[in-house]
Amino acid sequence: LLQLELSYKTATIGLKRYLENTEDWTLKLVHQHESNKKLYSVVKEGTKFSTELKTQDIDDMPDKTPSQQAKVLKTKAKEEGIKQLTTSWEEKRLHGKYPERVKEADVDQDKTHQWLRSSGLKGETEGLILAAQDQSLFTRNYQANIVKNGANPMCRLCHQFNEDIPHLVSGCPVLAKTEFKERHDKVGQYIHWKLCQHYGLPFADNWYTHETETVVENNKVTILWDFEVHTGRIIKADRPDIIIKDYETKACFLIDMTNPSERNTSVKELEKLRKYKDLEIEIVKMWHLKTVIVPVVIGALGLINKNVDKHIQKLPCELSLREMQKITLMGTARILRKTLSI
Repeated sequence: LLQLELSYKTATIGLKRYLENTEDWTLKLVHQHESNKKLYSVVKEGTKFSTELKTQDIDDMPDKTPSQQAKVLKTKAKEEGIKQLTTSWEEKRLHGKYPERVKEADVDQDKTHQWLRSSGLKGETEGLILAAQDQSLFTRNYQANIVKNGANPMCRLCHQFNEDIPHLVSGCPVLAKTEFKERHDKVGQYIHWKLCQHYGLPFADNWYTHETETVVENNKVTILWDFEVHTGRIIKADRPDIIIKDYETKACFLIDMTNPSERNTSVKELEKLRKYKDLEIEIVKMWHLKTVIVPVVIGALGLINKNVDKHIQKLPCELSLREMQKITLMGTARILRKTLSI
């Protein structure tokens, strides 16, 4: 409805300018008639909308025809209208949290929003994710604090924390054991599939039918899935999601994925780099391979940090960040649908 309203305003502004500058004598009569009307006057409404959309100071353009002038004015009015709508959205205390986070320095805005251009998600799923980003879904916290219908704001599953969107998509300890793990493993399944393609190992036609075996190898490489590495000293973090031992390049890659809430993406990236540092040191000693830690951090609602591309480019195969983002969003949509229907 807001966009229809903006379209009406821009059309009225353009029509007013056209009537003011036309040379057609019949349309001059129309302009005179509209100027004398008290209600629903194109001239008066156009003047009001021009002030609202800040186009009142744009002078006549003698080098342009009346229709060209109207077109220029409508374009300027539309740009200003969208700018005002965006500002109004970002200033909202609840709905503005996600756009405020996206504008921070560590976020890659273009890659964060790429799923809206060509991910292939259904319209219903896109709408659900956007509503989740705006925190407009009917969670118990939303019912208790926004609708104020007397609902208990505590999570319907864990009964420990407020049931808001960040909690449902990445924070609930009950969902962590099942739904969050399944979403995480789907991203890992795609990476494993691409690695098997690159190294000439057995792989399925589609990533979602690919089997992630604990150990797959040939004379070029060994790929370990969720494999505990035994070292000479006790290390707590000894089981990254995927380990690649590339014998030809004498390199080892420790890949670990996570889908945190949007506010924690940078924290989780640093956490992964620190977490596996001891294991990296031990692997260099044991296997005599140059070892690289590759954190793959994609926000549960699609947010992507600037360093993600840099990390995945270290891998020997080419991964589609857009595809991994799509897999994450599909997993999040499934979690929200299932949980909110309970």
